[in-house]
Amino acid sequence: MNGNPQHQTQRIFLNASQLSVGSVTVEDEAGKYLALKRTSPYQILIVSDDPDNCIALTIILEREGWDTICTSSVSGCRAVLSLGSFDLAFCDRRLPDGNYLDVLAITHSLKYHLPLVVTSRQADWDQYLEALRHGAFELIASPPRGSDVLWALAQADRRQ
Repeated sequence: MNGNPQHQTQRIFLNASQLSVGSVTVEDEAGKYLALKRTSPYQILIVSDDPDNCIALTIILEREGWDTICTSSVSGCRAVLSLGSFDLAFCDRRLPDGNYLDVLAITHSLKYHLPLVVTSRQADWDQYLEALRHGAFELIASPPRGSDVLWALAQADRRQ
């Protein structure tokens, strides 16, 4: 996943009921349909109810030339995943309406191979092993360090 420094990325934040949209939109709870438009070779999904986590990940990923879409819940994630394809996802360990296991279940039910990097404020060895046992690709600390994010991206690229 080599980013394109010439590419102008866009920052998009979504939650389950109120959407803030660039060129990406989803069906919200009122049933409004919008379109998912890919503007870079790589699309990264961020599922986090922590705005600081979303912003930190977005800034790191944008620097590498990738588009990001942020949603704050499992239900928002379900809506976004039903509309487009993503190369990688970052997801908080806990979310207001579930956790990363629910996101993994959604990807499996959609028969969608999506490497999922779990982010956790209390990242420790036990949580790391738990996440891997349940099918997560990686676990990193939150707020994320740029080197951890780039390492996860490089590992995902090698496995694809």
